[in-house]
Amino acid sequence: MPERRETRVADQIAEVMMRHRIDRVFGIPGGTISPVFDALYGAGIELVTCQHETMAVYAAAGYARATGCPGVVAVTSGPGALNALTGLAAACRDELPVLILSGEADMRNFGRSPLQDGSASGLDLMAMVRPITKYAELALRPERAPVVVDQALSVINNPPFGTAFISLPINLTHSSVLPARMPVMLSRGHEPDIGTCRRIANMLAGASRPAILLGVGAKRSEIGNVILEIAETLRIPVITDIEGKGVFPETHPLSLGVFGIASRGAANAYIDESIDLLLTIGCRFDDTSTGGYADVLRPSYGQLIQLDHDPERIGRSYAPDVAMCADLGRTLQLIQEHLPTPTPQMILHRDRMIREVQPEIIEPEVNEDSQAPHDPRLLAPLMRDIFGPEAVFCCDIGNHLLFTAQNLLVERPDGFWVSYGLGGMGSGLGTAIGMQLAYGYLRQVVCMIGDGGLLMTGSELATCVRYQIPLVTVVFDDRRLGMVDDGFNVLFGRTPTFSTPDIDFVTFARSMGLASERIEHLSQAREVIEANKGKPLLLVMPTDQNIKPYNPRIEAVSGEDG
Repeated sequence: MPERRETRVADQIAEVMMRHRIDRVFGIPGGTISPVFDALYGAGIELVTCQHETMAVYAAAGYARATGCPGVVAVTSGPGALNALTGLAAACRDELPVLILSGEADMRNFGRSPLQDGSASGLDLMAMVRPITKYAELALRPERAPVVVDQALSVINNPPFGTAFISLPINLTHSSVLPARMPVMLSRGHEPDIGTCRRIANMLAGASRPAILLGVGAKRSEIGNVILEIAETLRIPVITDIEGKGVFPETHPLSLGVFGIASRGAANAYIDESIDLLLTIGCRFDDTSTGGYADVLRPSYGQLIQLDHDPERIGRSYAPDVAMCADLGRTLQLIQEHLPTPTPQMILHRDRMIREVQPEIIEPEVNEDSQAPHDPRLLAPLMRDIFGPEAVFCCDIGNHLLFTAQNLLVERPDGFWVSYGLGGMGSGLGTAIGMQLAYGYLRQVVCMIGDGGLLMTGSELATCVRYQIPLVTVVFDDRRLGMVDDGFNVLFGRTPTFSTPDIDFVTFARSMGLASERIEHLSQAREVIEANKGKPLLLVMPTDQNIKPYNPRIEAVSGEDG
């Protein structure tokens, strides 16, 4: 047996990364995390240096979404860790496997007020991160630090996916110790109860006016095909919230689109007619996805079935009649196996109900000869027409999200993304960067963002230039914080000045090395995109601020009883 020799803890952490097939680490370097950066560099793991720590976490989250592997972020202590917390909270709420490795002050100085002390005697970072992580630990011994990282990666990469935060004092990562024989901690999903699955199958077949509602958990679980088969077998209409958009193809005759934020109307019309059974799968049930906790989602004379892989969501907003926390893929397979054969009468009855509320499924017709300011409802369909059905749309937070989601029909689960668990501006851009880095030139990611979001986080476009990430970013430029401005007018009948500065975004982008054009005629967009194919590109779209999207979020913040 070869002799075991002491090696640097930081290098042992890098070996853990390689064993988990981590090929890129996002972040911003600094003093206390420097041994880890050095070890990652020495191991040949690509270091993607971003412009802000939260944007690094968003990018890692996008990378995790596109690859299915954990996204890893390395930041320094104090402000580095604090800056990363917004992104960490977003990844937690979006159920994405993201690990933050945070540098920490020398633990021998804990309690002596060292610079950027994150221990319990300083910032107490562990108290901050525990509510937004699945796994969190401050490593206190050098032998344990690699084991902690190993366990964290294993835990967050098992359903329900989540986040982890590991604090690494610099004296530990600098030190050398004998490598541990590190076991990988594995967790197994909950096995569903067969009797309950059989009961749900019979309830679905016996209902008079059923519906299926899909949320974030359905998109994370990759169960679209089995949902499609169940819906087609029993002719059950399918609705999603905005986070589940695309899990069920929106051009399918059984699709009623989105309920709540981004609704096109059909879902609301069907549910308003008093459904007698609602099967919900992986739904967050927050105020935006439920239209302000709408009572219609809890059938007054019917039943609510809630399936999820996250026990914290069971019964949180609505009291279910039947609930089960289990592996969603296995659960739906068992339900499908126990479906009774539908009668011709049932098929005719349900098909008739759906036809009564199902509108003609079309996207807005795009007139490429139109001049600025453009109709914001046309921009997503235009991008879809240019890039084709394989394009991935990643939205930031603002009116542009509503215009995109309400006017873009999505056919696949990975065709539309929004970080709506936390709803932070900048999340769309950061996520899009990470996704495009993962896809390379194989698939085109299109980031839809407002001028307010770009002003807040646009410096991250420099990351696209540095690593030649061929992301196409479309900025809806109406020179105001549109969602807030519209909301104030509806709620209060007046609004302060929420205009944005008169920024020349084209010059801003070009100063960082990006290709950029202001699109005065929509026909220009196709030409500019073709001329800059394979390059980072910013399209500035002046939009008409007099065109408003439907926004049920306004009702949720009105202060009135639901």
